[in-house]
Amino acid sequence: MKRHDAIIIGGGLNGLTAGAYLARAGVDVLVLERNAVLGSAAAGYEILPGFHMPRYSLGTARLPARIVAELELPKYGLRLLRVDGGVSLFADGTYHASYRDGVTHRRELARLSLKDADAWTHFRRDMQRGVAQLRASLTHPLKNPSRLSLSGLRGLLGQADRLAEKSTGELHDVTRLWTLSCADLLDSYFESDAVKANLAAMALAGTTLGPLAPTSARFLMQPFMDEPVGASGGAPATVIPLGGPEAIANALAASIIAHGGDVRREAEVTDVILRDRKARGVALANGEEIFTDAILSDLDLKRTFLALFPWKDLPKGFVERVGRFRMRGVTAKINIALDALPEFPTVPEGCPALLGGVRLGGSLAQMEQACDDWRDGIPPRTPLIEALIPSMSDRSLAPQGKHVMSVAVHYVPEALHDGPWTAERKDELADLVVSRLAEQSPGIRDRILALETLVPPDIENEVGLTAGDFAQGEMTLDQMFFNRPMAGLAGYETPIANFYLCSGSAHPGELASGGPGAGAAALVAAALGKGG
Repeated sequence: MKRHDAIIIGGGLNGLTAGAYLARAGVDVLVLERNAVLGSAAAGYEILPGFHMPRYSLGTARLPARIVAELELPKYGLRLLRVDGGVSLFADGTYHASYRDGVTHRRELARLSLKDADAWTHFRRDMQRGVAQLRASLTHPLKNPSRLSLSGLRGLLGQADRLAEKSTGELHDVTRLWTLSCADLLDSYFESDAVKANLAAMALAGTTLGPLAPTSARFLMQPFMDEPVGASGGAPATVIPLGGPEAIANALAASIIAHGGDVRREAEVTDVILRDRKARGVALANGEEIFTDAILSDLDLKRTFLALFPWKDLPKGFVERVGRFRMRGVTAKINIALDALPEFPTVPEGCPALLGGVRLGGSLAQMEQACDDWRDGIPPRTPLIEALIPSMSDRSLAPQGKHVMSVAVHYVPEALHDGPWTAERKDELADLVVSRLAEQSPGIRDRILALETLVPPDIENEVGLTAGDFAQGEMTLDQMFFNRPMAGLAGYETPIANFYLCSGSAHPGELASGGPGAGAAALVAAALGKGG
């Protein structure tokens, strides 16, 4: 009978992160991935022979530097390139580039507004303060308030003490950051519409809130989450993994194997084996059974409990609560192979910020309209578009002189109000996006060698993300922190003994990629007597 200390269902970044931490702690861990490639939404593919690109994700790296360092991922082949933060392009010919260097970035802001150049220092300081206040809750598992232990009570009291130490001004700033709309908070700092639209597009891409929605201001912190201490005072960098985002997954897998663990591809788990209401093993699609002391699921909450367990074996009312967990796709993906590098005439030739991609978000009002369309189940008329050309930074991704363009299209509903996503509807969306790109890059349409469009239902079918939701659960305040994924189910433990959730449906979700995996691994390692 095959047996391991721990089994992880799913080889996405959180599952592999959990596996790498467990293997380093001396746990005999096995990762089981249903697909032929690792990484889940971070997987790559060839759109044409020799044209390699991320299939589902934009292609940037969001794994925190802390995790990269602790797991020594550069030792296992990971190479990350920090580049400038991209360029926002607008219909009237205005552009706004984001530079990592503080002096250069303030000069760029001054080109648009002297007032905004002065305001940048204060805005950046306030975002970093917000991140610092949040960071402690991202790097430690949250205790379930409904099952408080003495150590959990001490933790809550410690948080209360830290809150009491803050000045009235600091409490005011925290309250504004977590309650105001993105538009209202930006209005309090900046006057240039281009500056505000650029920051809003960076913050809201992939979220289910528009810039006018209350509480959307908190997303402005997201780009600053992993900015290194002592950065020069410029805009947040774009981080590009050389070899594509699957390079992160491959480095994590190499770390697992180097420390005695194992990773199996094309090994789909269909059932969790229960004995005496405890998780004891897993059954694979090929009929194989593998037993273990602990199981961690890197599948989203709904896939985990509604697909892997007989519903009758779950606690009364639990299936209904899982069903109420909100998962909604919001992003489509368009992959393009190009015969030549696109040109953007409104941007100075050789602008280094183009390495970080381009954003076509339009005004705050247009972003809000796109979000309204998404809520109404309508293909967005003014979608928020992010386009990255990773082959500009990594020439191994395309043949000499050719390029790949990775395009994320936001506020795209998973279900249309008037019918399914047909091939014709997908072509209409792709044509709209290419037309928007062509407004800024004349001739790009003629340079397209191949194009593929994936809408949320495609992503759900191929990757296994319910509703094509990359966040694995809406990141609204009622589904965050102690309530992620739901009240009474914080801290990675589940109602099934020996069974844990380590996917993005668990805390901290999208706030820190790899965070759920790291947190769950610490809990499981301690439970197995292997340290924290």
